[in-house]
Amino acid sequence: MKKIVILGGGFGGVEFYRTAHKELHGLPTVAFQMISRWNYFLFYPMLHEVATGSVERSHITEPLREIIDCCVEKFLQAEITQIDFEKKIVTTNQGSHAYDYLIVSLGVQPNYFNIPGADEHCISFKSIADAVTVRNHVIHHYELAAHEHDEETRKTLLSFVVIGGGPTGVELAGQLADLMFHEMRELYPDVNPDEVKITLIDGGDQLLKQFHPELGHLAELRLKKMGVNIMLNTRAIRCEADKIHLEGDGHVPGSLRIWAAGTKSTLVELVDSKYLTKRGFLQTTETLQLVDHPEVFVIGDNMEITSPNAYMVPQTGQAASATARHAAKNFVALLRNKKLQPFKFASKGDIIPIGDWYAVAELGGFRFFGPLAWIMRRVVFIQRLASPLNRAKVTLDWMLHAVLKRDTSEL
Repeated sequence: MKKIVILGGGFGGVEFYRTAHKELHGLPTVAFQMISRWNYFLFYPMLHEVATGSVERSHITEPLREIIDCCVEKFLQAEITQIDFEKKIVTTNQGSHAYDYLIVSLGVQPNYFNIPGADEHCISFKSIADAVTVRNHVIHHYELAAHEHDEETRKTLLSFVVIGGGPTGVELAGQLADLMFHEMRELYPDVNPDEVKITLIDGGDQLLKQFHPELGHLAELRLKKMGVNIMLNTRAIRCEADKIHLEGDGHVPGSLRIWAAGTKSTLVELVDSKYLTKRGFLQTTETLQLVDHPEVFVIGDNMEITSPNAYMVPQTGQAASATARHAAKNFVALLRNKKLQPFKFASKGDIIPIGDWYAVAELGGFRFFGPLAWIMRRVVFIQRLASPLNRAKVTLDWMLHAVLKRDTSEL
């Protein structure tokens, strides 16, 4: 029996399993295994809605054991500590595991760019725990500010900073503005909304750099209208527990500091450096196999295609799913001694929500913005959720949020 080990239970790992399983279901000669640090699948693009109380946290997660419930020999929740491609062994904090075929889909980790204090004093906003931390911090500091008489102390309590003007930072800043200048304003009449400060910092000259400049400009105008302070061409050089120091001797107060400024490879400490590119990703062929190791398929954030033409796919759920489906089809072709097909990523476009009833979109060469883009984004995300039950739960959350206040209870 051939053992197929999937590393990672995110968009890539789950999509690979689903695609390959459809072709191989019931085949007695193969068995799937999955190793993941979490025992649930997280629909990461909606994490900012959990942090601001418009979606229940359990509604964007699904137990991996329920997703991979067929033809799976084993699921293991563990931290991966080493991958030996020569010996075909994956080592975890729960022991070692041999494989015949390996699927690497481990995602990325925050890149703090060696900025002092960033790792210690900033929230990376990559997990449910991070979203809950953000939510609890906002609510708790409003409670403290409601009974604080010193003006400067209140302003410090009510200062919130997001570092990074990409999709995550823009989405989160918009949701925080909606929460604080609507629900929290009504619920906390003792807190002066003029003392609340949300700051979005980015080192570039526009928000959403991967989009057309027009949409970055529209996102900036929208956030400013919502009350967010935008600081472009501004770099953080040091982070402390209550402030962010900026290039040029300035600083921004921030009782809450959220890091959304970049990512880096998770593989540098896990595999021999000879398999990695200069940027720390696995050297991958156009058929999504590890160079010189056709039994290893690499997905999404972990890959950098080096032959015949070097390029990387975007680090998005859309790209991870696309590479996973293609890798699964090639894997099945490999088992059946058929020709493998080269991969070429074609983006379906992107939609970035900025608060309620507004989004910017770039689809098929067309750019548009406003309520229509926001509605389209919700339709797309409902379709991409892991299960029919989760789709129903999130739809209900959104319907209730349209007529009721967000949930502002501290978790």
